[in-house]
Order: sequence, then C-alpha cells, then structure tokens
Amino acid sequence: MIRAIFSALILSFMLVESIPSAAAHELRKSVQVALSSNPTIKAHDAAVRTAALELLEMRGTYLPTVSVFAGLGPEYVDDPNGLSVVDNARTKTSREIGLVASLPLFDGYKRANTVFTRAAQLDRTMFEYLDASETMALLVVQAHMDIVRNQNILATANDHLNRHLDIARRVREQVSGGKLPLSDQLQVESRVETLRITISEISNELEMSRSRYRELVGTPNVPGLNAPGLPSLPPSLDALIASSVQNNFRVKQAQASVDVRRFEKFTNEAEYLPQVNLRAGASVGADLDGASGNENRSFISIDLDWKLFNGGRAERRAALLERQNEALYLRMATMREVQHIAENAWSSYQSSQRIATIAAKQVALNNDLVEQYTLEFQLDTRSLLDLLIGETELFRSRIELINAKAGATFNAYRMLAAQSRLAQYFGIDSTGEALLLAVQANESQKPFDVIDRAVPIVKR
Repeated sequence: MIRAIFSALILSFMLVESIPSAAAHELRKSVQVALSSNPTIKAHDAAVRTAALELLEMRGTYLPTVSVFAGLGPEYVDDPNGLSVVDNARTKTSREIGLVASLPLFDGYKRANTVFTRAAQLDRTMFEYLDASETMALLVVQAHMDIVRNQNILATANDHLNRHLDIARRVREQVSGGKLPLSDQLQVESRVETLRITISEISNELEMSRSRYRELVGTPNVPGLNAPGLPSLPPSLDALIASSVQNNFRVKQAQASVDVRRFEKFTNEAEYLPQVNLRAGASVGADLDGASGNENRSFISIDLDWKLFNGGRAERRAALLERQNEALYLRMATMREVQHIAENAWSSYQSSQRIATIAAKQVALNNDLVEQYTLEFQLDTRSLLDLLIGETELFRSRIELINAKAGATFNAYRMLAAQSRLAQYFGIDSTGEALLLAVQANESQKPFDVIDRAVPIVKR
C-alpha cells in the first residue's frame, strides 16, 4: 500500500501536462532575459537592420544622379583650321565648372530584380535571426534544466549521505558492543567517503551548469531554479514532422536563399539588355578648347548602351543556374535535417517517459526494500552488505528518475523548437512581430512596395 501511494505521487508529478505558474514564469524569465540581452542575438538583430537599410537604399537608384564637375589647368591646342591666328597654338589657362544629371529610363529590369534580391536577402537574414532566437531559447532551457537536475541530484546525494551517516552511527554502536565486526564499520565508512566524493563531483557539475547559464542569460548570480512541467505536445510523430517542416525558420531561411539565387539570375540577364539613360547638364567656363573668352554650355540627350557581345556569357548563365540548384538542394537537405531533429526529439521524449515510469516504480520498490532490509538488519537477520547494496540501488534509481524526468521535459521543448514555436511559447513578442515583417517578394509586386516593407523593420 505504501509503495503504491509513493509510486502514484511520483508519477503524478512526472506526468503533469501544464507548467505551474511560478515555475513557468521562472523559465520564461530566463529565456526573455537571454533573448533581450545576449550579444549573439543582438548581433543577428543588427544584421537584420543592415539588410533592411540596404533594401531601403535601393530607393535611391530610381532617383536622378547629379554630379558637379570642374577643371582648371593649362591647355595647348594646335588647330589652324578651327582657331584664329591669335588663339591657335597658344597655351591658355582653361577653366570650367558644370552640373550633369542622369536618370535611367530602362535598365533591363536590373533595379527591380536587385530590389527583389535584397528583399530575399532581408528575409534570409530575418529567418536566420529567428532561428538563432529559437536556438538560444532552447540552450537556455537546457541550461535551466541542467541546474535543476544537478540541484535535485545533489539534494538526493546529500540525503543518502545522511542515511549512510545514520547507518554508520548505528554500526559503530554495535561494533563497540561487540555485536558486529570491525570490518562492517570500515565498510560503511568507506561507503560514506565514496558518497562524499560523489557529492563533490555533483557540486562541480552544478557549478559548471550555473556558469553556462550565466554565459547565456548574463545574470551575475544564478537564482534558485525550479523544474518546469511539460508543454502541450503534438498528437503524433507525423503531426510533429509536418508542423516542423512547414514552420521551421531554418527551412524558411533555405527557401529565401533559393529566392536570392533566382533573382540574382534575373539581375544578370539585365546586363544583356539595352541600357537607356536621360542625361542633361550645363557648364560655364573660359578659354576652353583653345578659344579665348567665356563660354556657356548646356545639353540634354538620351543615351543608349547595349552590350552586344561579352565573352563567357553562356558560362555565367550556367554558373548562376547551378547556384540556384545548389540552393534548392540545400533546402531539401535542411528539410531532412529538421525532420531528423523532430524524429529524434519525439523518440527521446518517448524513451525518457518510459524510463521515468519504470524508474518511478523502481524507486518505490527500492524504498520498500531498504525499509525491509533496515528492519531485518536491526533484527540481525540481514547483513550490513545487503543493506548498503539496497541503499546504493535506491540512490541509483532516484538518480535515474531525476535524469529521465529532466530528459522528457527537455525533449518536449526540443519538439517546440523543431516547430520554431519555442520563443513565442515563452511570450517573446519580438519573434512574432519579426515573422510578420518578412517581405516575401515576388515579381508581381511593385519595387517601391517591396522597398517600403523594410521601413517598419528599421523602426521596430
């Protein structure tokens, strides 16, 4: 009866499906602090803003280019047919200052495709930032869980040390009374020292996990952390895989890379189409082209530049096509990788849950066994060695249960990360906002509409 109650209590704690408010807030706070302050995330955020500004920069390519030119220096012209006898073959100081404006009228859609390319690059950088946020959130969960796990293991080890010290005290009393041999006292004292070594090793592991937490979250002092419960999970492995492949930011980043390569190919094709520019300008000067006196000039023209032949064109096109194929294959590889991550998380979660269920029963059995061995030892019907072995098995099964529960919890969060839902699960609003700002440009959109999508990214 006692074993059944003990086992039920352990299982009910292990299989809880929602996070208690205090524990949830604690883990959520750890993740929120890391995503708002970690330098790695800030670097990715700066990269997103850079890509957005580079897209906004493209607005300037649709405006005229205005240049000022000027010249001053000696000039010698020998042109007897065009210059007077007074001016011909005489060095004069020519000077001129002017203004030239140029406006592309047609560029083979090079600017438009460059806009689309930079928009796709912005999306790629955005999804890279979002994926880094998911990775960071999962690392914080792992660091958080490592601290909780090591705290529980250390508490369990200290409890077993106290149990062994109590056994050692009773053994010493019986050795003094001549009821037990000295070897029993030495045996239990050796077990005590072994436990102290184990506690020292566990304490070191705990400090290492705290150091990792400080690295990620940035807090100088690591607070006491509580174990979170399990988030809601997909109903099946197939549902998890489908959701992961559809929503994972790494897959979306790979798709954005495909779009970048496609628009780069279109941009390259523009170089083989006519380039038409409107040019206009005016200048004032003196003693120009060998003629004495002041001179005012102005012009307006439509210029055509058409590259009819350029060596290596076929190879260039083939190279760009292969780059696009490379991006497509990398996207396929990323989808397989994400599927593997989802399958691994699901399998590890199921395995940890099974082990935790078995370990919980084993803890209850070993607890009853130790109680029975203790009673029999006191009645001189059970040896000290049997009691110590029972204590060791109880300690091992308790550690197994702690590790299995921690593994199940962590892999539940890994499933959220595989679906790129982890940061939003912890209430990181900036992640959802960034996702909504993705440009996802296509040829049917107007370039200026695409450029305007970068404005809220810069201002956020």
